[in-house]
Amino acid sequence: MKIITKKRILLIVILLLVGGFGYQFFLPTEKQDKKKLDVVKQEVELLEASTTNEVEDYQEHFQNADIVGKLSFENTNLSIPVVQGDDNEYYLNHLIDHSKNSLGSVFLDYRNQLSDRKLIIYGHNSENVTTDFHILENYLNKNYYSSHRNLIWETDEKTSTYQIFSVYIARTDYQHVNLNFTQEEYATHLSWLKEQSIYDTEVEVSSYDEILLLQTCYVEEENAYLIVAGKKIA
Repeated sequence: MKIITKKRILLIVILLLVGGFGYQFFLPTEKQDKKKLDVVKQEVELLEASTTNEVEDYQEHFQNADIVGKLSFENTNLSIPVVQGDDNEYYLNHLIDHSKNSLGSVFLDYRNQLSDRKLIIYGHNSENVTTDFHILENYLNKNYYSSHRNLIWETDEKTSTYQIFSVYIARTDYQHVNLNFTQEEYATHLSWLKEQSIYDTEVEVSSYDEILLLQTCYVEEENAYLIVAGKKIA
């Protein structure tokens, strides 16, 4: 009989929480919640047009100190406030204004510190309505990647650019959610992430790289996750 380690249990729990929940929505609830989400997004857009310190202003406007950053995608108009809770459950079904909503928020893994060399950000996907992280599906097309290679991550303290080096579907091996590594293990992990990519991005990685990993559900298959990983270049 195999012994299931604590590390393995943690991986399973994280994937069930941030993945499985996003795969099956109730359509009527989704449509209603999409309208509520769009109202919040309109408020975000108005703030962006009138501020120079967006993260701080998001926190004040939405009365939410959990807002830790903003994620943007090169050559698009999409920018997303990112929250971080005390666990990976709360923001699965709450918006950044704390209202309950099945579409949830885009959120940083609760285990992360902003200074970590590997950051993981999760967001829902859906077959029925357009979520913020639906954009990740575009990266399955290499032509799209060619003109949208970079992710921009902004916090109160700095703005960082990450160049995407891997795009793939995680079906059975979910080690992408690991965060604790020795230097040697980290080098192996980055090489593994790059090897999973469905096309060659021609971006090399090493153990000295800081990375940003995005995860959403791959709605074409149950228990599958779409992963987009970038390395810090600026």
